[in-house]
Amino acid sequence: MCESFYLKSGDTAPVLEAVLLDENGESIDLNDAEVQFRLQEPRGGSPVLNDAATSFDANGGIVRYSWSEDEISELTGRFRADFIVDYPDGSQETFPNDGFHDVIITD
Repeated sequence: MCESFYLKSGDTAPVLEAVLLDENGESIDLNDAEVQFRLQEPRGGSPVLNDAATSFDANGGIVRYSWSEDEISELTGRFRADFIVDYPDGSQETFPNDGFHDVIITD
């Protein structure tokens, strides 16, 4: 599992940043790809948040998700998060591919 990420309900900072790595530990190429950020309850189910992420460094595989106060003003608790990459060739890949980011939102 990845490092835990903490923020308070209603906060818009800090942004969640991740480096997306392939099975060899190399950063993936995000040029011309679309990236979604998904936040779910720990046991899965429908996402409580599903929104576009930003490719901060497409060559280095670095993505960011910027929080909106409206999105998380009512959320508290522990959640799991991942990034879904849609490549230009139509294929899709989810990161991390061996678990989830641990997101903890406190009130």
